[in-house]
Amino acid sequence: GRVAEQMGNLEHALSAYENALRHNPMSLSGLTQVAGIARIKENYPKAVEYFQRVINMQQDNGEVWSALGHCYLMQDDLQKAYAAYQQALYLLPNPKEDPKLWYGIGILYDRYGSLDHAEEAFSSVLRMDKDFDKANEILFRLGIIYKQQGKYQESLECFDRILRNPPNPLAHADIWFQIGHVYEQQHDHVRAREAYERVVADNPGHAKVLQQLGWLYHQDGSSFQNQELAIQYLTKSLEADPADAQSWYLLGRAYMAGQKYNKAYEAYQQAVYRDGRNPTFWCSIGVLYFQINQYRDALDAYSRAIRINPYISEVWFDLGSLYESCNNQISDAIDAYARAAELDPANQAIAQRLALLKNAQATGQALPAAPGPQDVHP
Repeated sequence: GRVAEQMGNLEHALSAYENALRHNPMSLSGLTQVAGIARIKENYPKAVEYFQRVINMQQDNGEVWSALGHCYLMQDDLQKAYAAYQQALYLLPNPKEDPKLWYGIGILYDRYGSLDHAEEAFSSVLRMDKDFDKANEILFRLGIIYKQQGKYQESLECFDRILRNPPNPLAHADIWFQIGHVYEQQHDHVRAREAYERVVADNPGHAKVLQQLGWLYHQDGSSFQNQELAIQYLTKSLEADPADAQSWYLLGRAYMAGQKYNKAYEAYQQAVYRDGRNPTFWCSIGVLYFQINQYRDALDAYSRAIRINPYISEVWFDLGSLYESCNNQISDAIDAYARAAELDPANQAIAQRLALLKNAQATGQALPAAPGPQDVHP
């Protein structure tokens, strides 16, 4: 079995080890070798079964607990993975010098959404062994984590280090996409566009990057704002992936910017048909109805958005504005603005409008025209 394994013939090695186990079912080395080969072949249920048999005979084997943790992780059984890694940390003689163990723990924390712990685990792997065989994958994962933590410079450094040699199954285009997204988070629209255009050069039908480019051309803050180009890119994105509700929604936003209300309505309908539980979509439909003075329909759309998610300040602000515009319902407007102010206490526009209304209610002063509705940043 060992000879076959050394020669890379895993099938032959496996049958030899299994044959040996028929003669001696309690052979620790035989059980461990079968489990190890099953793990390499990604047959995780079999690997778990054999590692478990080893543990039953040798409960203080930290290395096997570590391997078992990895197998549970690959099966998405996070509770059992966590318990196995805890045992490994307790039993291994030098757990702080075991990069494979910390790589697994990093993935576990990442899956749990515990970003600080995941970052610590992955960084420790690279400190222990800069030539670790999964180093590029770790750099990619760290790049994503730093992006989510708002550590944009660190994120860009990670992506830059793997640009020439991306981890499987990723390609250069995937890394450029991430770089573009970091620049977009930093509101560096020019660099974001350049990165996204590199992706399109490699992969003209990349639906997600076409969507991002469309949104970039739509946004107010970009120096190259162009609604026609936004519509072109979003339409191309939908040709590549017509099922993406977000692309339909963004297309509606681009049409709204050009006051093409009928086309915006059609695009929004396509979006809610695919994802009817998205409060942002309903908020924008409310804005559309508000703009064309269909106040009852606007109220229905905002109410839907609030039922789905009552914690979006823009929806409450729009509702306040709607109550002001429609029959001058000042008490209802004050309630809605107060809720918006609770959710976004730093927003001066909300605070000022609320103070103005309360003052007008107390003194009977005439009010300036109600503010227009705000859309949500998707």
